[in-house]
Amino acid sequence: MKKVLIVDDDITVIRFLKDLVSQKLHLPCESATSLSAMKKHLQNPEQFAIALVDVVLPDAKDAEAIDIVLEYDIPVIAMTGSTNEKIIKLVKSKNILDYVSKEHPSSFDYAMRLLLFVYGFKGAQIMLVDDSPTSRMKLMFSLEKLPLKVFEAENGREALSILKANPEIQLIITDQNMPEMTGIELVREVRKLHNMSELGIIGISASNDTCMSVEFLKNGANDFLTKPFFPEEVLSRTITNLEMQYYVRLAEESAVTDFLTGLHNRKYLFETGQKLYANAKREHLSIVIAMIDIDHFKKINDRFGHQAGDEALKLLGKLFLSEFRDSDIVTRYGGEEFCIMLTNTQVKHAAEIMNDLRKKVENMKIEIHNISFRMTISIGLSSDMSSSFDQMLTLADKKLYQAKNDGRNKVLF
Repeated sequence: MKKVLIVDDDITVIRFLKDLVSQKLHLPCESATSLSAMKKHLQNPEQFAIALVDVVLPDAKDAEAIDIVLEYDIPVIAMTGSTNEKIIKLVKSKNILDYVSKEHPSSFDYAMRLLLFVYGFKGAQIMLVDDSPTSRMKLMFSLEKLPLKVFEAENGREALSILKANPEIQLIITDQNMPEMTGIELVREVRKLHNMSELGIIGISASNDTCMSVEFLKNGANDFLTKPFFPEEVLSRTITNLEMQYYVRLAEESAVTDFLTGLHNRKYLFETGQKLYANAKREHLSIVIAMIDIDHFKKINDRFGHQAGDEALKLLGKLFLSEFRDSDIVTRYGGEEFCIMLTNTQVKHAAEIMNDLRKKVENMKIEIHNISFRMTISIGLSSDMSSSFDQMLTLADKKLYQAKNDGRNKVLF
């Protein structure tokens, strides 16, 4: 993962920012307290994704440090200890992402949002809808520093056509007064297909009608801007709306994801498995359910500690993610038990796959804190679709415990 470069002559500021970047975003950092120290880091510029750079350094009093970082095509967030007119004018003359004031530590929260955007939203797709090329150009200017893919539409009809062809668009910024279809009418049509958490919409208008913003919001827009607007406002609103989608997705994913292994959890298995089972029966397709359990897992915890047990679970999760198809459901069922639902697979082929998996686990060495150990797994398979999804789970579970009673480290079906 690429690093964040922090350049400031105040070591307290550097420590504060490093803590923020580490704790909030879990990103690696490098720091420099002078222009000369910064240049040493830039001998390998490809290691940096973005830089936080002080406007004034002891050996670079006129923002030269910012200019040098920009020469390497590294996005820059400028930091300033003074927000007087001269400094702001100087900062705005640079091709930077934005600036933050060190006079107010809370402004660094905004800097963290920009960092998240650069790391997490690169290539995010948005669409600008306005019949005026000049207005679209102004919006493009406001957003040109963000790593976005931008579509343009002259009216609502064209916008709907572009959206249909590009369903991954995450944000629409639309004017109100347009031929063929108004911005509010466009919002209504979009909301028939996409909810507010899937696709953000920002309405814009030069109208003096104070009810315009209310009408946009009531019809499903997420936000509203009044013309004329500052480029920084468009930038901030765009980041905010894309962030909201990001955190909604994160919450949805965390609800069905096991935090330790990164696999889907039991909730996801039952919600999705039931649907796949019903579809397979309807289409006369075969599925196989595998129940997997780590042999003598309690002994691993007792002998090497729970951290070693957690490491074993993580490595299994990583192995399972690499071994199975996207169409299969791979879950941590609970504790040291896993469940895998293999789609469109015959039981003999599934047994071969699982036996290969069993051997890979048996040969895997787990190392943590100068401790190394190995483990084995037992696996039970079920392919009987005559009854129900729950019954398939029960049958696979019975085969699993039969495998454990027969000596462990084997696959039974």
